[in-house]
Order: sequence, then C-alpha cells, then structure tokens
Amino acid sequence: MKNQVKLGELLLCYEKDLSDYGLSYATRLHQLQCASRVIKVHEDQGAEYLTDELVAAYTADITERYNTGVMNQHTYHNRLRELSRFINYVNTGAVVLPNPFKGSRSKLNAVFTRIADEFIATVPHHNTRNDARWVAHKYFLWLEHNGHEDLTGVGASEIQKFLLDCSRTMALNTMHDIKLFMKKLYAFLYGFGQAPSDYKALLSFAVNREAKVYPVLPRDDVATLLSCIDRKTKAGKRNYAIMLLGAVLGLRACDVIAIKRTDIDWQKGEIKVTQSKTANTVVLPLTEDVSEALRDYLLNARPNVEERHVFLRLKAPYTPISSAVTIGEIYEDCCKKAGLPHSCRFHNLRRSLATAMITNGVSVYDAAQGLGDKNIDSLKPYIGLDTAHLKICALPFDDIEPTNGWPSGGERK
Repeated sequence: MKNQVKLGELLLCYEKDLSDYGLSYATRLHQLQCASRVIKVHEDQGAEYLTDELVAAYTADITERYNTGVMNQHTYHNRLRELSRFINYVNTGAVVLPNPFKGSRSKLNAVFTRIADEFIATVPHHNTRNDARWVAHKYFLWLEHNGHEDLTGVGASEIQKFLLDCSRTMALNTMHDIKLFMKKLYAFLYGFGQAPSDYKALLSFAVNREAKVYPVLPRDDVATLLSCIDRKTKAGKRNYAIMLLGAVLGLRACDVIAIKRTDIDWQKGEIKVTQSKTANTVVLPLTEDVSEALRDYLLNARPNVEERHVFLRLKAPYTPISSAVTIGEIYEDCCKKAGLPHSCRFHNLRRSLATAMITNGVSVYDAAQGLGDKNIDSLKPYIGLDTAHLKICALPFDDIEPTNGWPSGGERK
C-alpha cells in the first residue's frame, strides 16, 4: 500500500516501480507526468498525502477543461486513464498497466514462452526490450491462433501472412517496429538452429515512417528564457545550470538528472555523459558559461549532503531529481516567466541547438557527433528547416515551358 507514503516520496517510488516493471522511457514519462500533476494539486493545498477529495477536484478540473474546449478528447481520455492507473498504484502498491497493444501480455504455450524469453534476454538495451517482448509475443500468439504449437513448418508464408494481418490495423511507425524486431527474432532463431533461414531478404523491405517535425524554439527565445531566470536564488542557480545543459550542450532531461559530480572533469574542461536513450558514453566540452553555472550552483546553492548526483531537490529530503518530468516542469516554469509559449518539452532546447548548428553550416556528421548521436538520421528533420541552404539546391525552371490546361492532345482521365 502506498496511500500512506508522503507526497515527496510518492513520485520517487512510482518512478522506480515503473522502471522495474520494464517500461520504456517514453511510457514512464507519460505516467509520471500525470502523477506529477495530481501531486502538485495536493502540494498547492498543503496536503501531505493523497486524498480522495483532491483527486476528485483534479478530475473535475480536467473534465471542465474538456467540456469548455480547452482540452481535446484524446488528451482528456488519456489523462483519465493515466490517473486511474496511478490511483490504483497508490491503493495497491503494484504497477498494473494494461498494454495498449493487444496480445503482448497474453499467455503463450510453454514452447513459445521459452523461445520468447530466450530472445528477449539477448536484447541489450532496456529501452527496446519491451518492444522486443511485444513483437515476439504477438507473433507467437498469432502462430498459436493459426494452429502452430511450435516452429515446425513455419516459414516465409507464415511471416508474410502475419505482417499482412498487422498492416491492416497498424500505423506505419508500428509496422516499422514489427519489421525491425521480426528481423532480429529470426536472426536469433536461425543462429540457434531453430529456423531454416533468417529470412533477411524477406524482412528487409522499407517502411516509410511518419516523421514529425516539432516547432523549434528560436535562439533569441532561448536567450530570453535564460535571462529571465533569477540567478540570485538557490532555485534559480540550479534551474539556470539545467537550462544551459540543454541549450548549450543539447543534453536530454533523462541525462541531466543522471549527471554525477565525478562526471565533471574541471581540469580538462569536459563532462562525461552516458546517454540513457542509446547507452553510449559521450564526452562534451565544458564551455565557460556552463562551467560557471555549474560551479555557482554547486558552491552556492546545492545542499551540502553526501550525494553523488549533481542536481537535487530544493526541499528536504535532499535526494536527487529522479524524474525527467521534473526537468520538463522546470522548463515550463521558465517559459512562463519569460513570456514564451508554455511547454514542458525540455527537448525543445536540444532541437533548437541542432537546428542552429545545421543552419549555421555545421555538417550533419559533426552535429550528430556533437549531440552524441551515432546515426545522422536523427538530424535529418532539421535539414528541412534550413531554408537558406535548401534554396541553393532548388532546380531552375528555365527549360520548362508553362502550359495552359492539359497537355496538347491529352485527355482528362
């Protein structure tokens, strides 16, 4: 039971249990954002524990926002669903999150369960392990429903039929993930002699993923945001250092909260970061402005406690900031004070830096290296925002003659 846990510790417990449950970073973030909103309502009223009355008040508030058109239907139902999951966690002490993908938690027979577990154990990174589990379970469940108790007689025809069934109901991004992990699954099965082929050619088809290009915060707005932080206060010193790490070094929120004092090499002027998303370790330059902000926070604002992590809570207990959601909330507060559009996307600072690098002539390879990305694909969306250099690539229309209506002799079909 978690209903007797104080609010200051409740979010930390939820973060840990969600992580232990095996959820990806993005999924944990959605759950923690909801929990953080509910906890803030209680803290604003001076409550120490979660209460039914304030939960009801929060529910009434989001319902009112939905009824008045401030919140759309999709967001409204998501908030209610996430709230229900959080309240269930508080009451029972257990994380029970229904997976939105049908079949991923269904019971498999003993043969497929063993194979799935062995395959999942080979996936090294925790962020993708849950996706691998879902695809393997979904595929093996499909095989069971189609009369297969094991992999005997299963080949290219069954793989094609499974992919075709998935394509009828799933988005392109989801199909990309299914294709990716089916390829990994059959590489594993073939390597251990459980499949006659790895079907690499069959599973190498291209899936055009839907790519969103989010609005980029102009660098002038970044400067405005930083200048509006009150650096005379302890909170301001901490928040200013956090914002600079995003704006100057392009760090993600999950990497900011993971920084330890031993990661900063003051003599070499470097900061070492093991990225949560990729598990890659990158060494970034400790620029003068970032160095000064970190030094000011560590010497003049950070609580004097024996804690390895750099960024701590402002109030006792002085534990590390354990959730990237908190960094998003700090960013949102800074946006409000600066008079900028409200957003909890701390990642906007990373996007702003990446876009500035590209538009100022830095190659995508150098930009990717500076941001700690091994693959330049993550920077390709920002090329489309570099209108000045795109104009250079535009082809002239000198040899193309305009026509009126349809081409001569042609008929409209």
